Amino acid sequence: MSKYLSGSAKRKMRIKKDEEIKKLRGSLNMFVVKNNLDNAVDKCAKNVIIKTNKNTDVESSGTCDDTEPDIFDNQVDNFSTNLISKINENTDLESSVTCDDTEPDIFDKPGENENNEVESSDTCDVTESGIFDKPGLDLTNDYPTDRGHFKEFDTVKSDLKRSILLHGPCKPTNIEFPYSPDGKGILRRFSAQFYHKTTNTGLCIPRIWLCYSVILDCAYCEVCWLFADRQNRNFKINWILGINDWHHIGEKIGAHEISQQHIQATEVRVRWLKNETIDKHMEDKIIKEASFWRNVLIRLVKIILFLTAGNTALRGNENSKTKINNTEGNFIRTVRLMADFDPVLNNLLNNENNKIKYLSWKIQNELIHLLSSEVLNILANEVKRSKYYSIIVDSTQDITKIDQLSVILRYVVLNYETKSFEVKESFFGFFELENHGSKDYENLIYDVLKKYNLDIQNCRGQGYDGAAVMSGAYSGVQQRISSTVSNAHYVHCCAHNLNLVICDAAKSTQVATNFFTTLQTIFNFFSSSCPRWASLAFGDDTAKTIRLKVLKKVCPTRWEARHSSVSALKQRYIEVIKSLTYMSLSSSKVDEKHMAISIKKKIESFEFLLMLCLWERVLRPLHGISKLLQKQDIDLQKALDRLTDAYTCMQQLRNDYCSVVENASNLAIKWGIPTDDKVVCQKKARLFFDEVDGDRRMNITQDNFKIKVFLPVVDTIICQLKDRFKGLHNVCSIFNFLKPQTLLGPDEITIKGSYDFIQMYQSDISSDLTSQLLSIKEIIKNKNLNSIQALASFILENDFATSYSDVLGACIIYLTLPVTVATAERSFSKLKIIKSYLRNSTGQERLSNISVLTLQCMIFFFFFLINFFIIIIPTNERKNI
Repeated sequence: MSKYLSGSAKRKMRIKKDEEIKKLRGSLNMFVVKNNLDNAVDKCAKNVIIKTNKNTDVESSGTCDDTEPDIFDNQVDNFSTNLISKINENTDLESSVTCDDTEPDIFDKPGENENNEVESSDTCDVTESGIFDKPGLDLTNDYPTDRGHFKEFDTVKSDLKRSILLHGPCKPTNIEFPYSPDGKGILRRFSAQFYHKTTNTGLCIPRIWLCYSVILDCAYCEVCWLFADRQNRNFKINWILGINDWHHIGEKIGAHEISQQHIQATEVRVRWLKNETIDKHMEDKIIKEASFWRNVLIRLVKIILFLTAGNTALRGNENSKTKINNTEGNFIRTVRLMADFDPVLNNLLNNENNKIKYLSWKIQNELIHLLSSEVLNILANEVKRSKYYSIIVDSTQDITKIDQLSVILRYVVLNYETKSFEVKESFFGFFELENHGSKDYENLIYDVLKKYNLDIQNCRGQGYDGAAVMSGAYSGVQQRISSTVSNAHYVHCCAHNLNLVICDAAKSTQVATNFFTTLQTIFNFFSSSCPRWASLAFGDDTAKTIRLKVLKKVCPTRWEARHSSVSALKQRYIEVIKSLTYMSLSSSKVDEKHMAISIKKKIESFEFLLMLCLWERVLRPLHGISKLLQKQDIDLQKALDRLTDAYTCMQQLRNDYCSVVENASNLAIKWGIPTDDKVVCQKKARLFFDEVDGDRRMNITQDNFKIKVFLPVVDTIICQLKDRFKGLHNVCSIFNFLKPQTLLGPDEITIKGSYDFIQMYQSDISSDLTSQLLSIKEIIKNKNLNSIQALASFILENDFATSYSDVLGACIIYLTLPVTVATAERSFSKLKIIKSYLRNSTGQERLSNISVLTLQCMIFFFFFLINFFIIIIPTNERKNI
């Protein structure tokens, strides 16, 4: 005997298996409530079947016969099946409807009454609110649950079933039931006595299931109508369509209420009333599980935000989540710490049946990416609503020597509810810069704007540093963008420009250069040794010393920041002298002693005191102005006014040399420093044959200090302040007509300035600007407005935005123009912290995302409280979320 079955045996087994499957098909439907799609598909399939039957002259009847209904033709079944399949493919929903060619349709051909023809007016309606027309419960009718209000073949949806059950069955009693002839022509009618069953013992039992339709004049079973299994092969539709043959109606009622179909439907109805359906239990389980995972995600996201806000690394070298080891990162450690006090995380970690933890590095990166992407989308939408924006770009190297480009957008957000506006500079991320040509910078800027669907034509300003690749007049980035957008004015960073002014002044004389070298030498000498640093407090009260300034390092790049170094040395000068003297006399280290003697000799001179007092006077106002220029909300006019103040201050200092000398002399007398000029041998250059003997270096004395040191330093600052900010003057002159002081002046200046402005910004400003300016002039006469920013605030606060829309638009364009790139510089500070020596393997995308969450944390927290799960749930299609 062969161990393989024959073809005939296989066919028999397959037929037997198919028959078993047919018997089991639909057995679960009595426990499951159909969804809306099933109802809609059943309805659509029914309509198609009825129309097909009508077209093929298939007779349908509504008699109350208990015989098995006929089965439709295979042709109709195939058409119905194909239609249902197409509907499922178009809706893209998870639920599916299948119909086998050999299985009888669930909507069998009703009864044998030839006089009653089934109407086929029902169609598969498509509406805007859903795919199919959905039946409803009309409470304005006398009997809302009457079977006649609903279409014959409707499979009632879940919410309507609950409404019918809550409202109650249709059992009219106070009406006159109409007569109708039976099969023998005898007039008979329904009676309300059938609503109850009277036993032989006299017990009256209500028939909850039995209902009477006033519209159809028939009795029907509400339980079977709502809960009968229509896919059961023994399903009968007569008590769903209704019984109107009143001959032997009592026997028919008794036969139906003991039928298997009715008993099963009654069981389902009881489960519905007790809310114990399978889908309810599944729904409760899903809701509970989804709530658990939401709580898990909330905690994990808050842990990530807590760590990123503190610039703390999330991961270590952890390879296991079940064993605590020293290589675990801060994220896992924090989760374990919170699990000791939080039942949700405790269940997450200790539930062995749950294999999903959401603690891997991939989940961390995914959460960080989702959150930062949504924050950036919020910022991009904010920029779009503001319309106009300016580009601020700067680059630096990270710890791995990769050039990181920081992209900042400056824009103005108007709030008409609070009648105010806010100037914002939003960080959009770090981007790796592979090449350093102006074309590469330009393409990268365009790519960033395209990524967030921002139109480059709405760019109204550019802010860069003074590098040739950025500010070049012929092929720099600013020129390339200006050739595309003519109104995108370039503004050199004012704070950076002022820093270059001080840098040029410090390099104007050798004495000034040597002064800062000595200053740095003093700091290095004391800071390189803890005993030396502690010796600055020798002989003084400790509490008093703590309140004094300590010596500051000379900043190599930000020259205005050297004011703190000069000021600290001037305040601690006597302690430095005492400490150097103590070490020169008592130190056992030869190098230390010689260094202390050398430094003491350099600073114990009247020339050093003169330089100390000079630079303190020079850097004091420039340091304060530089801090103001780095503010986010500063505008061009304020920056120009502060630079004008600096220019005026330097002019006054140039004429006040005597006060500098007097201040230095007072300090020398106070500190015991001799004011006499030291006699130093003149250094002469060696003469060679044929050379002219004219190289004679003069010693710096009190008499020639003004000529050789003071005037070169001060004059360099004055000239640089005048020359380096010509571009700022040119941009400010475009908006000069908007200044309230100019508006209150002659009308000719306002008219000419507005005409030129309209020609420059034809796409932004209409020709009504001039008339609006002349009109608003009469309103602001006595308002004491001193800036364009104040003018914009006045328009918003007094609800003049619609009356003077062009004036407000011009003010917004003015406020959009950048003044400094300090925001990009501040992002570099975060870059150095996030991608440090210990975290140098951070990927580019992760670095940018964490930087966004860190720098835009306030925006994110607002977004998290409102929209987090609206974004996460549809985006992340993971299990259990």
